[in-house]
Amino acid sequence: MLLISDLDGTLLPKGGSVSAKDRDTLAKARLEGNLCVIATGRSLYGVETELEPEFPIDYLIFSSGAGIYDWKNKELIHHNSLSTEQIQTVFDHINEHPVDFTIQLSAPHSHRFYFSPRNPSNADFHHRIEIHKDHGEPLNPKQLPKSASEFIIIQSHPTTPQLFEGLRNSLFPQFNVVRATSPFDGKSLWVEILHAHSSKATASEWLRNKHGIPIEKTFALGNDYNDLQLLAWAGKSWVVGDAVPELLAAYPNVAPHHQSSFTEAYRCWSQALKR
Repeated sequence: MLLISDLDGTLLPKGGSVSAKDRDTLAKARLEGNLCVIATGRSLYGVETELEPEFPIDYLIFSSGAGIYDWKNKELIHHNSLSTEQIQTVFDHINEHPVDFTIQLSAPHSHRFYFSPRNPSNADFHHRIEIHKDHGEPLNPKQLPKSASEFIIIQSHPTTPQLFEGLRNSLFPQFNVVRATSPFDGKSLWVEILHAHSSKATASEWLRNKHGIPIEKTFALGNDYNDLQLLAWAGKSWVVGDAVPELLAAYPNVAPHHQSSFTEAYRCWSQALKR
């Protein structure tokens, strides 16, 4: 079986760490012959600074599906990048809007970025730049990078998702446009613009095909808008108890929100398979 979990807000509570119970459940699941995967919007670097090298997973899907990393063998095994032409296309489009954004470099270096600030009052954007200041530099619009993993637009405290809807309607299907909630203030809208074949779902499908696992033996757990594609793809999908309303409305299988949501979801799923 292929077991895939989001990281932040799912396995990893805000301000906390992965529970010992969830870690033990992952280790047990692997011993039982399952493949365990984390699928996250974080970069490879961002995950490696959070989880120890021996953390019990087989693969890491990072940067919202732009890359797949063999966690056991410490090897990048698959990635998609935006081309020079695609970067120019996205830049020209979003440059028409007064938004703050970053361009993240290609995997495995997607923690490095160029940033374009437009709004001094956008606290969430400037907080992110400050936290990652060692990895970013101002964008020169006349010298865009030749390849990138994604664009990230940050809109502080939006009242509606109109920016996301507009970008998705205008850039799809050439690009994958994903909505997410800021991991910093828990309110701001993040819009990720990736290669059309970069998503948590397409990366999971790549792993499923690699190992010949039937779709009905795939399991996914998430909590935010950027998990929607993954949850729609999986054979069985669960969400945590404090997931965003759209996920709670769409997926009736809810793992109680506590320190070990993955353990609870895996227990229920394992019991259902035995019936």
